Amino acid sequence: MEVDLSKPVEIAEETFWVGHYIESDIFQCHTYLIRNGKESVLIDPGSLITFKETLRKVKYLVNLEDIKYIVCHHQDPDVVACLPELEKVLPEKERYIVTHWRTYFLLKHYNLLTPFYLVDQHGFKLSLGDRELQFILTPYMHYAGNIVTYDPKTKVLFSSDIFGGWVEGEWSLFAKDESYIESVRSFHEIYMPCKEVVLHTVERLKELDLEIIAPQHGSIIKGKELVEKAISALLYFDYGKMFEADVLEVFKRKLQRSSILSLLKELALKEIFLSEILKVTFSHLSSIFPLEDIVVAISADESVYVFSKENGFFPKTVRNFNLEGENCVVFVNGKTKIAFFLSEKVSKEDEEFLREVANIFFFIARREEWLISLKEREKYLRFRAYRDVLTGLYRREFLEELVQQEFYRSKRYGYHFSVLMIDIDNFKQINDKYGHLFGDKVLRTVAGIIRKNLRKSDIAVRYGGEEFLVVLPHTDLRRAVVVAERIRKAIEEARIGKVKVTVSIGVADNSLVESFKDLVQRADAALYKAKRSGKNRVVIYSE
Repeated sequence: MEVDLSKPVEIAEETFWVGHYIESDIFQCHTYLIRNGKESVLIDPGSLITFKETLRKVKYLVNLEDIKYIVCHHQDPDVVACLPELEKVLPEKERYIVTHWRTYFLLKHYNLLTPFYLVDQHGFKLSLGDRELQFILTPYMHYAGNIVTYDPKTKVLFSSDIFGGWVEGEWSLFAKDESYIESVRSFHEIYMPCKEVVLHTVERLKELDLEIIAPQHGSIIKGKELVEKAISALLYFDYGKMFEADVLEVFKRKLQRSSILSLLKELALKEIFLSEILKVTFSHLSSIFPLEDIVVAISADESVYVFSKENGFFPKTVRNFNLEGENCVVFVNGKTKIAFFLSEKVSKEDEEFLREVANIFFFIARREEWLISLKEREKYLRFRAYRDVLTGLYRREFLEELVQQEFYRSKRYGYHFSVLMIDIDNFKQINDKYGHLFGDKVLRTVAGIIRKNLRKSDIAVRYGGEEFLVVLPHTDLRRAVVVAERIRKAIEEARIGKVKVTVSIGVADNSLVESFKDLVQRADAALYKAKRSGKNRVVIYSE
């Protein structure tokens, strides 16, 4: 079943998966939402890694004030670590964390303000108007106070760790067939302690009328036949394999590699330069590989930018560069080459893992190529006098040359791209009262403040008259607003002569727009709204 994982996925009537898929992570973690009016239920809210994406999906489905119950089946950080952050964004309203008393004694260490609803003190039930959730104690699977949640209305079992599975190769949200049971086997044989514990739980589950099993990890099991096969299969697994050294070593290696890939993907989406990510990667990889160096070489015109351990992973420009060595594993993609220098030969399996690491770096290198191409192009643009003489910012023609290319690259590769449209408030009156020379001073000062509050990768353009456009690659709407507010406040506090100057700013990002022209028009519309709303403010574009 093909589904769009960037959106909430309805798994049963008014019941949704709102998790965050992390590519190459063998330990996918799932959050679910029961949409039930003013008594909606969030199940296993997730970690700090998944929180932002889960919150976005939840807000798509319900108003945050409608979440009355937050079910926590146990206390592991992949399930509950986001609770303090969740409290910060949820409106103050009657709300409860639903769990077992044994879990409560650990969750309280988060110093949460939200009161607890302990299922063992309420008959293991929770009434939600026309439906009633049932809770089943499943001790030691994998935690002493572990519970699962059953919704008789939709016949869905939210099964906590039970029926979870490792992600091996291609992953799908819904189990395709009974082959998924092998993933369940490998997961349970390591996670669950013994068959006696499992038998107790299986007997309880057999009493339920189930059509869907929604676990915290792995894939959702849908359909009575597959559900029954999965429950029966639990009886035949060989549990407690963490005692076996060879199994433990394989398990440990998989987790280490999975966590490294997940970390790199998270870093790749943040505003962190290649050199910094290389330092982190070398530190992690050298703990599991006989690694001596990682070298990234990016070609640009007649030069090659080389990042290596020798230079602290900062770029060094050379004319020619060869990557070779006795135990050197090299990967090439376009203008970028990545080499792993090792002290000894590694296996084919190790090479495939390094290829996955390299593929992430190829994505990161595209951003670095943009910065390098910008640096190279700047020489050319200076020659063409693309700088505005008065302000020192780029002229509007610059947009045609380079920025539109970056916009289309952001759409193709799916990264954030925001713009700010900035206008000096009451500039005509300033010119009329103090003269054009003073007006020029205001323009220069405002331009300098804008430039001072940007990163090297951001682009500030004098768009026309007293209007400026700021381009923020790899910046989402929230961070763009932070930049805009910083600029607005700095200009307001910087007296020019004895005159107080303010600006209005419109903010827009590349979501739901197909052209850079449309993006600029949105920022302009937001600027117009800021002007009409009283000036000296930041306004985000909205339909």
